[in-house]
Amino acid sequence: MREILANEPLLDSHGRPATSGYSRHMQFVWDKKDVHSSRLEEWDVYRIHFGGRYVLQLALGHSVYTVHAHATLTDLATGDVHRMCRTTAAPRAYKRQTPTNPETANDLQYFGKNYLVQFETTDKFRRLALTCNEYAGIKAEIFLMLTNVGKAKEKLAVVTPFDKPGQWQLRYLESCFTVNGYVRIEDVAYQITDGFGMLNWSRGVLPARYKQAWGGGGTNVEGKPFGFSIGWGLGNAEQATENAFFFDNKTYKLTQVQEIGIGDTYRYVDDEERFVFKAEPIYEYDADTPQGRVHCIYGKWTGRVVLEDGTEQNIPPFLAFCEHMSR
Repeated sequence: MREILANEPLLDSHGRPATSGYSRHMQFVWDKKDVHSSRLEEWDVYRIHFGGRYVLQLALGHSVYTVHAHATLTDLATGDVHRMCRTTAAPRAYKRQTPTNPETANDLQYFGKNYLVQFETTDKFRRLALTCNEYAGIKAEIFLMLTNVGKAKEKLAVVTPFDKPGQWQLRYLESCFTVNGYVRIEDVAYQITDGFGMLNWSRGVLPARYKQAWGGGGTNVEGKPFGFSIGWGLGNAEQATENAFFFDNKTYKLTQVQEIGIGDTYRYVDDEERFVFKAEPIYEYDADTPQGRVHCIYGKWTGRVVLEDGTEQNIPPFLAFCEHMSR
């Protein structure tokens, strides 16, 4: 795997990937004018776990010519799901330019009659806000403050090329946010106190058809934040994978991760056995999303990781997921 330690251009003058590999901060520099395709996709997807049984996903992005903003609140114990989705037929519906670097200060806004979505990024916090007044008969109000965002905190940024020239993906994965705020969709409302948050930020020119997997989750272990992000199936991963775990705000890069079904449980293990987990499913669902068809399994995960100095760290049971997407 190739680690990028200094800034490098993402694209060449023909809109093709000029580099590939991974970095612990956003080291890939690019300008949208260098993208020689009308099929650029941009997504900011936040997922928050709270209360031991609730999941909130808040996403804003566009695939080619359509902008989507959606929020989904799921109670894993009862299976109750509440959704709000707003779609507009042109990326210019954004009131601010979508950022090319998720670590720099920006204020992404998308709004119109009866709705507002705002993702604000600073060097001290991220603020996520959504209000919707009777759009398609649904009322919603979400306000979240995400902390643990310091510059010293390591993340994972990965550039993945494809076999076809001009196709590529830049993905930035950040975990272990501390989330506080509230959410209300329809007649269901919750206060969120010290929830666990993660960000899947992606930009790219993708094939019309593909399959991929993404998983994540985390907890606190002896007062230190732990999280992980795993993914496979999309593009050429020879130079870098989307697999890593995060402990005490440091990134521990992994090679390939396998998903192994054993009876009613799943096992996730990397090639070097530095990431070994067992997942006992507690909730499973299928859904059509703007990005594709998703099959997701939430479960109680428990296992161990090995740090760079060889220290083995046991991870007590926590909530996490793995989902497979196709389109």
